[in-house]
Amino acid sequence: GSGRVWEAVIRPRVTTRKSAQNRLFHALIGDIHEQAFRGYRRDCLKAVFVSQFAAEKEEMGEPLRHPGATTWDWKRQCPVYVRPSTTDFSTAEAGDFIEYLYAEGAELGVTWSQRALAVYDEYKESSA
Repeated sequence: GSGRVWEAVIRPRVTTRKSAQNRLFHALIGDIHEQAFRGYRRDCLKAVFVSQFAAEKEEMGEPLRHPGATTWDWKRQCPVYVRPSTTDFSTAEAGDFIEYLYAEGAELGVTWSQRALAVYDEYKESSA
């Protein structure tokens, strides 16, 4: 009677990555860093892997929901790349990133640490 109109919207919610996924991909990156890229800073190595992963997903026709971006630095007159944030990964994207890291580690001959294996077991249990 007050002239109000109500609207209800029902849509699927895309869940963001799980904390177990976060711990796992950081453990994997740590092992890769220690065994194959000690000369790099770990955060820089993570940035490279995220960038490569995003490019691979794009090439497969499955771009990330929140892709990186390139913008222009008008003072230094050069492009600046802002990589996708793992914080914005959906659970599916985080799972794909984990698979990507396993494949990269295998190519590099990485032996996964007990820590990474323990986190993987936790991840499997939380996904079940």
